[in-house]
Order: sequence, then structure tokens, then C-alpha cells
Amino acid sequence: MKKVEIDVRKGFSKGTISPRLFGSFIEHMGSVVYNGIYEPDHPTADANGFRQDVLSYVKELSLGVIRYPGGNFTSGYDWQDTIGPISDRPKKIDLAWQGIEPNTFGLHEFFQWIDMVEAEPIMTVNLGTKGIDDARNLVEYCNFPEGTSWSELRQKNGQQKPFDVKLWCLGNELDGPWQIGAKSAYEYGRLANEAAKAMKLVDESIETILVGSSTPRLASYPEWDRIALEEAYENVDYIALHNYIDKYDEDDLTKPPKNERADTKVYLAKAERFDRQIEEIIATCDYVKGYLRSDKTMYLAFDEWNVHSQPDQVHQKFQVGSPIDWCHFTMEDTLLFGTLGLAILRHAGRVKIACQSLLVNTIPLILTEKNGSAWVNPTYYVMQHLANYAKGEVLDQQMVCPTYECADGQVVPIIDSVVVENEHEIVLFLVNRTEEEVTITTTHDFDLETKAVQLVLKSNDLLDKNTKEAPDTIQPLQQEIAVNEMNKIHVVLEAYSWNVIRLKKCEGPL
Repeated sequence: MKKVEIDVRKGFSKGTISPRLFGSFIEHMGSVVYNGIYEPDHPTADANGFRQDVLSYVKELSLGVIRYPGGNFTSGYDWQDTIGPISDRPKKIDLAWQGIEPNTFGLHEFFQWIDMVEAEPIMTVNLGTKGIDDARNLVEYCNFPEGTSWSELRQKNGQQKPFDVKLWCLGNELDGPWQIGAKSAYEYGRLANEAAKAMKLVDESIETILVGSSTPRLASYPEWDRIALEEAYENVDYIALHNYIDKYDEDDLTKPPKNERADTKVYLAKAERFDRQIEEIIATCDYVKGYLRSDKTMYLAFDEWNVHSQPDQVHQKFQVGSPIDWCHFTMEDTLLFGTLGLAILRHAGRVKIACQSLLVNTIPLILTEKNGSAWVNPTYYVMQHLANYAKGEVLDQQMVCPTYECADGQVVPIIDSVVVENEHEIVLFLVNRTEEEVTITTTHDFDLETKAVQLVLKSNDLLDKNTKEAPDTIQPLQQEIAVNEMNKIHVVLEAYSWNVIRLKKCEGPL
């Protein structure tokens, strides 16, 4: 059995974990909204049309933030179509996803729903086909107390108090050739700067997120980020990162995916791409800070991230709620998803916002069928563990760990790990990415209780998945472990498993 040693000590913090670090994303894409979170004719739907079976799953995640309404959808979005009586709202073509948008789930419905979820909203403004006026009017509609035409229209539509949205994305993926209203980095940076300036004149308390590169696989990465930052640095608070990892390595995102699948070792090693991307964007931000002689540190919003898989259902164009990228994730996908989450957590000192993409029915955490049941992909449990237990400080760790070599020559540690400390406990997040059991010995200087909790997510086969017929094939197991030695913890990780070890401090409850 292979052995790994981890050493952690009091006071050696790598960064404070933001409560916004583990969130998600809903977009008017496929069946995310319609037949996902919103289905008025569903047996579980409430008076607002919200599916309560889905809502229950969402609430159990304890998400920090949820981004809305897109995504690529945003670049054709007209928020004024989504307010007022539902019967008066226009049906329109959604060009981004080749669907019909009925606007029956609009701005007010979103805020009603997210209030029930108890997460913080992130609104994305349209800087593709619209611009500064539309963005600042939306801020006024959402946030201005009273006495103006937009705030009075909000009140007429049933919302007396402001929605008080603090986080605003300045468009979406405007470097991508697929994007409606795509722009050059300079063109976008100037527009984003002026939009942010106008929006903050309406409400100086808001924070704005600059569009960064859509993916490291575009040739413009990370030059786009540098140029856009140079134009907008002092009026924005974060820069966005997006990335999706799959088994197909699509070098050209404008072409259909290849069919060659990476083997498990190579696939699970791809999490390193997130670490590298985050570090490259941090370096880009710090270069611009120095170049501009600014005192301001730019933080990161990884507001679209996930593993990606090929769809299990066929999208029907120009329908309402026809699924796009509706898919099951396997145990193998789930292990990679866990390591992607740990890459983000590892950089919590600079990454302050992150949104798994997407919440329901599109490369989702939660799956539904129209008029039928809801169940979860195994990635749901990883997100649940991160959102609930990754709180406090990320600790620096020293690790002695065997490695494995991939077919492409990459050398990867067999264990991925992050250690977190908060007032009540030490939490170890661990992924065993090998076919063998591994013994972990953690040396520390904390005063801990003699018993701890270990949560384990694993399966008999890496291709196992949760289906409608067998929704509990992969689910977490909880067991108690003993902490018998002073200043040392010994834990066995099962082959190909996601693990959370919760170690209670003597002075606080678990």
C-alpha cells in the first residue's frame, strides 16, 4: 500500500475562503430553467411554478452565489422583456442556443426563486447587443430605492424594496467567435470600463466582474485579459475565468469534438490545467497592476467551471426547454470534478468567486425529466461537501507523495489534497486518483478530539453513474475514524475515491 505524508501547522494560512467561492449558475439554456427549476405543470410545482423537488436539492447544497441569466444567452438578453405581467411578455428566438424564449421565467421570478435558495445573486448584463444605457438602467431597476421611473416600475411590478444586487458581470465571453456581439479586447475593455463607471454612479456599493478569456484554448489567451484589464482596471473588482475539461481535448472550440478519449491517468491529471490557468491570470493581473502603478489588487471570479461530457439527449432547435448537454457524469468524471474544485480552493487567496456551470440539466449537478422525477449526478455531492465544509482558511501544507506518469509524459501526485481550518475544525479534502488504497499520515500541532468523521464517495466501477432507475448508485458514505496518536492522524483512502476528513477541535462543536 502506498503511503503519503502531509504536514500542516497553525498559523500558516494561504488565504481566506470567501463565502462566494462555491456557487453555481443558471442560464436560459436548454432545460436549465424550463423543465428544470421552473415547470408550472409539474406535480411538485408551487404557486410560482418552481419545482420543489429541484428546489430541495438546491437548498441542500448551501451555495454561496448563483449567476444569472447567462452565459451566451446574455448577449441577446433584453431584461425589459422579462418584467410585468407574464401574459404581456413577448416570445422571442434565443439566438445563442437556438431555442424559443417565452419569458415566463423572468427577473422577478429569478429573485423570488433565489430568495428561497438563500444564495447571493450575480447578475450578468448584456454588453453584446446592448450597452451602457441598458446596463445602468438595469442597476437602477434592481437597486435604486424609489422616486425614479425605473424604481417606480419595479414597485408597480410588485417589488417595493430594491433587489439590492451587489455582484454584476460585465457581459459574457465576448472574446469568443461564437458570441453575439463579440469584440476585440480593446473594444471590450473600453466598453466595460464605461459601463462599470455608469453602473457604479447609480449604486456605488456594487462590485463588477470583467470578462476574461473564455478559455485558455483560444489563441488570444491571456493577451485578451491584459488588454481588457489595462482599459478597465480601476473600475472593476474581479476578472472572470472560464474553463471546462473533458476527455476529448477540443483544441479548436469552433469544431465538433474529437472521438479520441484520454485514459484515466491522463484524464485525472487534467486538473493541473486549472492550477496553471489561475496562476497565469494572477500573473497577468499583477503585471497590469505594476504597469498602471496601481495600489489595487485584482481578484478572480472563476464564474464558469466544470467537467464536460457528451450529451445523452438530442437538442431540438427552436423549442422551449429542449435539453442541451443533458448528461450523466460517471465516477471518473466526479474524481476530476473534485480535483478541479480543489484547484480553485487551493487559490482561495485570490479566487474569491466561483460558479460551477450549470446547476440543472446542462452538464449538471441535478437532473430532471419533464413531468417526472429529479435526481443528482455524483458531482452534486462533491459540490455539497465543498460548499458546506470549505470554510475558514486554506492552510499551507507540506506533502511527501508518490507520483504516476501519464502516457503523455506528465508526472502527477497520486493524491490531490487541500487542508482547511476554521473555528471548530480542521478539514482535509483528498482525492485518490489511483487504483490502489493509499495510507495518509497527517502530522499537525492542533488540539483535536479523539474521533473524527470521514465522508467517502466511491464506486465499484469508474463508469458507474446515477440514473433515473438507479439514482443512488454513487452516494457518500460516512464513517467514524479514531485519532489515537498525539499530533498524527492515520487515514486509509480507498481506490479512486473522493474524501472529506472532518477533525473536531477540542474547543468547538463539530
